[in-house]
Formats: sequence, C-alpha cells, structure tokens
Amino acid sequence: MEKEFKLVIEQPVSIREQVLNGIGQMILSGQIGPLERIFEGKLAKQLGVSRTPVREALHILEMQGFLEALPRIGYQVKETRWDELTQICEIRTITETLVVRWAIEKITPEELSALEANVNEAEAELKNGITERFASLDAGFHDILFRASGSRMLEEICRLLRRHMYLYRMRALHEPDSARCTLEGHRAILERIRERDVPGAEMAVRNHLEFVKRDICQNVFEGRSGS
Repeated sequence: MEKEFKLVIEQPVSIREQVLNGIGQMILSGQIGPLERIFEGKLAKQLGVSRTPVREALHILEMQGFLEALPRIGYQVKETRWDELTQICEIRTITETLVVRWAIEKITPEELSALEANVNEAEAELKNGITERFASLDAGFHDILFRASGSRMLEEICRLLRRHMYLYRMRALHEPDSARCTLEGHRAILERIRERDVPGAEMAVRNHLEFVKRDICQNVFEGRSGS
C-alpha cells in the first residue's frame, strides 16, 4: 500500500522571513542598541504584522545569540563584551583560514571576478568619501569568499560568526580610516588567492582579523582590553 504524506504549509513564510531579517538588520545597524528592551506586542504593532512572526523571529535571534530573554518582560539586545569578541575573532581565524585554503582549490573565475569587482567598488566609494554602503560591501566580500570554499556547512558557520561580529563592527565600519584598513585587508586576501598562495592567504586572513579586533577595541571599547 502506497504511503500518503500530508504536509501543512504555513503561510505566510515570506512575512516570517522578512520580519526575522528586518529585526536582525535593526540590531546589526544599531537601530536597536545594546541592552535596549524589545516588547513583542509593541514591535508587532510598529511593523504592522501579527505577533506570531515577531515571536518566532525573536526566539530565533535569541538562539543565535543576538538577544537575551527577560522573563515575563520580553527581550533585550545582548551587551557587547570583550571576552566574547576575542572568542569570536579566534574562532573566525580558524574557520576563515580554512575558507581561503579551500577557496584556492575550488574558486571559479566568476567568483574571483566577483571578489575583484567588490574590492574595486568599495575602493571607488571610499575615494569619493562614501562610507554608507561599505558595511554591505564588506559583508558581500566575505559572502563570496565563503561560497568559494565549496562547503555549505562551513559557509553557514562563517556567516553566523560574521553576524555576531557585526554587533561590534557596524559602528567602526562607518569610520573612513577603519573602512580603508578593512579594504586593504580584503585586497591582500584577494591577491594571495589569485596567486594560489595558501600560506600567504592564511596569513592575510589572520592579519585582517587581528586588525578588526584592534579596531573594535578602539571604536567600541575605547581602548579597554577587558570586560
């Protein structure tokens, strides 16, 4: 006897995804700041949606580490902490050196061209004094690189770590000097990949992430090296 499968398609999936992405972007951009409280009902009303997609989005963002639940109250954006940032940087160094190692083996001409176009576009914008789009271009550079590794699992891990980093990073990326040094790091990584230089690419990643940590320390923690 042939099996019958029943599947209930919950609608609207697109609204749920839009709410999740929208709230996530508000957190990453600083529109909802550290320790700021988020109330499910109030947010649903402001977004013009029911409470269900908002509740689900807040729960996912809590599981991803962006929010902390406040019993019987709601949620708040996690406070930025130096020890957590240090851990993220160390883990990213391990995962992203693996990314460039695999990318050198598997990168396509189209992906290499996309990396170069990203770097050139970011350079042109910075020369014109434009920093508003740099955070998006920065994310785009890493997304291309993650895909070039050829590993969906590694890509997902790296994306999550990068999103956590952006809780700290968004403020610094609007500073021209920070953006220029970030761009230099991207170009160094690109050049080493183009030359198929595995040790050089791994070193470029380490140098880039070490700069990022120092930059966040200066712009977010005001030079503090603890707590």
